[in-house]
Amino acid sequence: MKTRLFRLTALWLFSALCDSSMGGDHSGKTLVLNDAVPELVDPTVDIRLRYEYGDQEGLDPSHAATMRNRLGLLTREFGGVQAFVEYEGTLAADRDAYNPGNGNGPANRTVIADPESHEMNQAWLSYAAPSEFFSIKAGRQGVNLDDQRYVGTVGWRQNMQTLDAAALTLKPAEDWTVYYGYVWQVNRIFGSEAVAPLSTDFQGQSHLFNAKYEGLAIGTLTTYAYLLDLHNEAGDTTSSNSYGLRLAGDWIAGSNYLLEYAHQTDGAQNPLDYSANYARAEVSRDLVEGLNASVGYEYLGSDNGVGYQFPLATLHKFNGYADRFVNTPAGGLTDLYSTVATTVAGGIKLAMSYHHFWDDDLDLSFGNEVDLVVSKALTERVTVLAKGAAFQGENGQPDVNRATLEVDIVY
Repeated sequence: MKTRLFRLTALWLFSALCDSSMGGDHSGKTLVLNDAVPELVDPTVDIRLRYEYGDQEGLDPSHAATMRNRLGLLTREFGGVQAFVEYEGTLAADRDAYNPGNGNGPANRTVIADPESHEMNQAWLSYAAPSEFFSIKAGRQGVNLDDQRYVGTVGWRQNMQTLDAAALTLKPAEDWTVYYGYVWQVNRIFGSEAVAPLSTDFQGQSHLFNAKYEGLAIGTLTTYAYLLDLHNEAGDTTSSNSYGLRLAGDWIAGSNYLLEYAHQTDGAQNPLDYSANYARAEVSRDLVEGLNASVGYEYLGSDNGVGYQFPLATLHKFNGYADRFVNTPAGGLTDLYSTVATTVAGGIKLAMSYHHFWDDDLDLSFGNEVDLVVSKALTERVTVLAKGAAFQGENGQPDVNRATLEVDIVY
């Protein structure tokens, strides 16, 4: 039944893609009962068809052909009040052809963390004050803070990471934005049916503080404190307290920079005892029109055999697309990386990155990685993307190769 549904939906997507590319009119997505009834609700549709190949040395290759659908209803704002509900479902053409990483697939295959799942992805209610002094949002919601290094929705994976949370955003003065979030559950990318203890959802009482000041001539200054109380079937070893400072802005015309430092200790009921540092520096510059280059250095320290952790981050975005270091090694991680990005004829976007990895003392090389991304917007609503990653391991680290081809359709 699921295979038949997968094929029928794929056929519908193909017809929608053809209609869109032929100039079909999909401009009106507002739900209207009749001409006399005001427009009350905006439907939202986000569909992704993906094939991903993964091959880690020592494991069998994985082939994940999946389709993810998100269907939502967003109300118009009434007196500052707005609500949103969204269903998310992921289907796999062959669930035995890959390991989804949640304990429900063949353990001898390479992990591709896109399990089959069906769930209420988001369901929240918000209020924004007329003066924009404050806004609140409560319920199941996606949260992306800064560049998602600590808190993100993990947009690369089919199943979105969401938080059951209450959030308050303040704008007490010009150039100031203050965010506070209280989180009692983390709905992770592995789905609600995960059986592997490490992949199950988190419960607890976590506090997220983030304050931004944009009035400096040199850039935006951000301070943060993330006090994570995270418990799942594997225990409390991901609970931590992180305090940091971040400065990002324009360096000279056509150039940008980022400087960040943070300190992390064990938190809540974590039985581990550690105290580790984090640092990142990155600069980028437009070399010529349409060609940008960047270079960066990221340091994830360790202590007592525990590496600096980012349990709520969009981890795929950092330390290489091969996903070799989504879990920080016990001896920490140092990542020296560079990226070149451009747009060529036809609006095709290209980006290539190189990483070299060591432990936090630079004594042990873990290997190097090359990543390549190619994307093209076919229409306003349809984008195609191809991505590849090749990690060559050293000193006991296995080689990892990944390749992805996908189509994204958003209404």
